[in-house]
Parts: sequence; C-alpha cells; structure tokens
Amino acid sequence: MSAINSTIALPLSTRITLAFLMAVLAFAIMLGNAIVILAFVVDKNLRHRSNYFFLNLAIADFFVGAISIPLYIPHTLFSWHFENKICAFWLITDYLLCTASVYNIVLISYDRYQSVSNAVTYRAQHTGIWKIVVLMVAVWVLAFLVHGPIILVAESWKEEQGHCEPGFMSNWYVLAITSILEFLAPVFSVAYFNIYIYWSLWKRGQFKRWQSHSGLTSPASSSHSGHSLKCELSSRASLTEQKERAVSLRFKRQKRKSIFLFSIRTQNNNDINTSKTGSVSASDKLGFHRREHLELLRAKKLAKSLAILLGVFTICWAPYSLFTFVLSLYPPNRRPKTVVYDITFWLQWCNSLVNPFLYPLCHKRFRRAFSKILCTKKQPMLSHNRSVSS
Repeated sequence: MSAINSTIALPLSTRITLAFLMAVLAFAIMLGNAIVILAFVVDKNLRHRSNYFFLNLAIADFFVGAISIPLYIPHTLFSWHFENKICAFWLITDYLLCTASVYNIVLISYDRYQSVSNAVTYRAQHTGIWKIVVLMVAVWVLAFLVHGPIILVAESWKEEQGHCEPGFMSNWYVLAITSILEFLAPVFSVAYFNIYIYWSLWKRGQFKRWQSHSGLTSPASSSHSGHSLKCELSSRASLTEQKERAVSLRFKRQKRKSIFLFSIRTQNNNDINTSKTGSVSASDKLGFHRREHLELLRAKKLAKSLAILLGVFTICWAPYSLFTFVLSLYPPNRRPKTVVYDITFWLQWCNSLVNPFLYPLCHKRFRRAFSKILCTKKQPMLSHNRSVSS
C-alpha cells in the first residue's frame, strides 16, 4: 500500500503534526491488538475455534502498527529514500498484512455464518485444532499470493522519482483484479453471510410464532382425548360388571368390593403417573424454549456485529480502492497529486485500530480475561503495600 508523495509539499510544521498523529495511531494499533494477544495467551478458556481467528486477526493488525506505519512516516513525510531491498520488504509486508487483515475478517464472518447455519457440525468441529491451523495459514498464503508475486516479478520501486511504489500501479487491469480480490470479493462475502443470518433469524421468528399459536390449542385437544379415554374405560368396566353378574350371584358383593378397591388403586396410580409425566414434559418444553430463546438472542447479536463489521470495513477500504482505480486511468506523469489520496490511504490503517474493539473486546470472555490480567498485576502491588505498612 503505497501513497503518492503529495504530503512532502506540505509545510514542515504540518508534516511534524501528521507524523505525531500517525505515531499515536501506530501505538494505539499495537496496544489494542497486544491486549487481545495477551488475553488469549493468559486465559486458556479462550482457546476455541472462533477465538483462534480473532488471534490471527490481532497478529496481522499488530504488525501493521509495528512495521507498516513506522516505515511509512520517515519515507513519505520526510523524503527518506528507501534502498531497493527495504522498499521491496516494506511493500510486500504492508500489502501482506493489510490483505491478511481483510481475509481474517472474511474468515471470522464465515465462522459466524457456520455457527448459525450448521450449529450441530460447528460444535463438533471445536476440537479439530488442525483444521483451524490450516485455515489460519491459508489466510496468510492467499494474502501473499494477491500481491507478493507481482511485486517480486514486476518493477517494485521507482528510484528516480524518490518514492517507493509498486510497478503495477500504472496498469489499470492489474489494479482491477487486485481490487476485486482485496476489496470487492471480501465485501460481497461478508454481505452474503450477513444476509443469510438475517434471513435465518426471520425464519426462526416465523416458526416460533407458529409454534406459540399452535400451542394454544394443544391443551384443549389433550383434555378432550383424556375425557374420551375415561368414557371408554367406564364403558368397559360396566360390561365386565354385567358379565360377572351373569356368571355368579354368589360372590357379587365380594367382587364388587374387590373391583371397587382395585379401581381406586389403579386410578390413584394413573393420577400419580400422569402428574409426573405432565411435570416432566412441561419442564422439558420450558427448557427447550429457553435454549431456543438464548440461541435466537445469540444469533441476533452475531447478525448485529456482522452488520457493524461490514459497515466499518466498507468505510475504511472503499475510498482507497476507488481512488486507486481512478488514478490508474491517468498516465503516470499526469496523475493529480492531492492529500485526499493520502487520507484514503491512512483510512485503511484505521481499520486495524478499530478491529480489536469491534471483535474480541466486545465479548464478555475477552473482557474477563483482560480483567484477570489487571487483577494479577494489582495483587502484587497490594501485597507489597501491605508488607510496607506492616
């Protein structure tokens, strides 16, 4: 990600101010992502499928603040000339880290899509650590293949113009392909995952309404079936009594007493069994509805976070992709030099600043891990103070 050196024409005081602001941006990016990495290392409860992808994203964003921005500040703002090897290293590293950050966002979105669409298989895949590692490595390999071979094969710098710029910047068709792979394809992928989650939520809401509507008529039907069953049992009892009267009149009273006592016992046993089965079925239905309600709330949170993800990613990446494609249509010597291009270039790095707050630090588990880190740091301080006071 190189930028045209339009900022060199700015006054020295303005360049110093911009350098300070970009240094603060780099420090904030490193700090936010270092917190995520440290929380993942300290708390073992965070080590499951989705959080590994958060870790992969935090690593990419951390090195954006550690490598890309610190090398950009002296080169662009103060015209520090890169050597050929440093220029190639900076270009490959910057393109790799930014593209890996984008692809990690797509991977996180796909993971959330899987958790909603295939919940059963998704839970079974939590133990497959090798599949998770393969996906994490695949993100970095694909990110390198988008720009790395082109930078290595093509002319990667223009030493006579005094700035480090990839050689394919003047080829609009190469920029169109890279823009599709780096921006348009990720945006459409995340948008598809988001639309599917909202659609599945709408279907669940419709099914829940139908289920609650059908549940209103179920007690009446069950009472009607129970009444018919009682009528049938009474008719059968009357028939047996008539047969017994015809067979023998001698033991009439004794059999009446025995039948009466037996019916009372069986009725009591049936009442006890029906009450037990009714309470068990009611508790099962209540537990099922609670689980369904919790999963619906979880899916709604995922859909909301995906919508925020898509909006922030589009705001940070769309201006630079559009501006770069428009500038590629001009001849290299006639390109307009404007600070707007540099602002769109810096806006991409702001996405690496926002990512830790959009993903891990919004989750309760990461916040608990972060509080554990602070508590472990406070406890030695308290013990030291107690020892001094004693």
